[in-house]
Amino acid sequence: MKLKTTVLLLALLIPTAVFCLDYSVDYVYGTVEVQAEDRWQPAEMGTVVSADSSLRIGPGSVAELSSGSIRITLSEEGTYLVSELANSSRQVSSWGIVQIVRGKIRNLFRGQPEIESTAMGIRAEKATDDLGFDWMDEEEEAADRGKALLEEERYEEAVEQFDEALELADEPSRSLYLFYIGYAYAMDGKTGLSMRYLNETEPSHLMAHYGDYVLLKGQLLLEGQAYQAALELFDPFLQRFPDHQNSQTIYFLSAFCSNQLGRKAEAEALLRKAYALDPSSETGRRAESMLDSL
Repeated sequence: MKLKTTVLLLALLIPTAVFCLDYSVDYVYGTVEVQAEDRWQPAEMGTVVSADSSLRIGPGSVAELSSGSIRITLSEEGTYLVSELANSSRQVSSWGIVQIVRGKIRNLFRGQPEIESTAMGIRAEKATDDLGFDWMDEEEEAADRGKALLEEERYEEAVEQFDEALELADEPSRSLYLFYIGYAYAMDGKTGLSMRYLNETEPSHLMAHYGDYVLLKGQLLLEGQAYQAALELFDPFLQRFPDHQNSQTIYFLSAFCSNQLGRKAEAEALLRKAYALDPSSETGRRAESMLDSL
C-alpha cells in the first residue's frame, strides 16, 4: 500500500515540477519585457523567468527561452504566459514536428536547389556582360564557401561567409543569404537569432529553397503559439505547390495549427491530405497516428 501511495504522489508531482520550471532568456532582440511583481521590466539575456510569469513582445522583436530540452522562440507582437508557451512546446514535441522538419531540411545542400531564381539568373548574365564586376566573384565565392561549411555542419564559420556575401549582395541574393544565415543559426540551436534573420528575409516563390524557408520559419512560429501567422505562411505555398516535396510536411504543420486554434475538422482534413501524399513516409505515418488520436 505504501509503495502504491508513493507512486501516486510521484505521478502527481512530476507534471507539477515540469509545469513550474524556470526558463532562461537566451536571446533578446528589440522590445521584450517580463512581468515581475506587477511591473513590466526589460528582459535581458540571462534573465530567469518562472512559468507563471508573462512576457510582452513588441513589434519586430524576438525572444528565445529555454529550460532543459524545451526551447521557445517568440516573434509575434503580444503578451504570453510562459506556462502556456511551455505547454504548446510540449505539444509540438508530441507531434514530432521538430524532428520531421529538421529531417527534411538537413540535406539542404545535397543536390540542386529546389526552385531556381529567374531574377538571379538575369543578374548573373548582366554581370558577365559588363566590366568591373569583381565584387560579383567575391560574393559568389563567399556564398560557395558558406554552403560547403553548412554541409560540414560548421555553422558559425558558415555564418561568417554568408555575412561577407551579404555585404556585396542585392535582391534577390540578399534574401537567399539571410535565409542561409537563419538556417545555420537554427541548426546550431540558436533559434532566436534564426528567427531574426528569417524575419528580415523577403521570400519569393522563385527563391531557391523557398519550401525550406517556409518549413523552418513555420516551425519556429508555431512553437511560439503564432498559429495564424504560420497558416498565413503555409497557405500560399500549398496553393501554389500542392504536390511539392515539402507539401506533405507543410500540410502536417498546418493541421497542428488548425487543431491548436480549435478547428478540429479542418485539422483532420489537412492530416488526410498529408497522409494521402505518401502514407509510408515518416510524416505520413505521423499523420495517420494523429488522426487516430484527435
